[in-house]
Amino acid sequence: MSLFRERLTQNEFQNVGQEAVLSLIAAASAVRDKLNLICNEKNISTAQYNILRILKGSYPQSYPRFEISSRMVEKSPDITRTIDRMVKNGLVERNKSTDDMRQSIAKITDKGIKLLMELNTSIHSFQNDFQNKISKKQCEILSAICDSILLLE
Repeated sequence: MSLFRERLTQNEFQNVGQEAVLSLIAAASAVRDKLNLICNEKNISTAQYNILRILKGSYPQSYPRFEISSRMVEKSPDITRTIDRMVKNGLVERNKSTDDMRQSIAKITDKGIKLLMELNTSIHSFQNDFQNKISKKQCEILSAICDSILLLE
């Protein structure tokens, strides 16, 4: 019996598609829980970590909200308020766009970069543990399967 079937105490599913979808949800939840623990240690959410990661990738340039939103790994329903909290905590600064004064652009601060580097140590450790538990080849296969699933969007 698989760990998933054992956890659910369920031996039969309607079909393999149902088992695969439920397995994927459970696995994603386990990964998300671990990332939440890492981020919570630094008093930020995974959405805030994701925003820091995106802004660091463009540093020293800034990104408007819609650009940040389009690059999010997990979509965040209220990116404006999330960025507002990050500005309040000194992790991000926001300025008006010179091209369109109605638009604000966000940029990671030195404090945000420092926090991101601290988080990345723990996140990279988790990612290495992940790869050590399942092989590099399995990671590649998993990524390919996830790419196929993303086509459902």
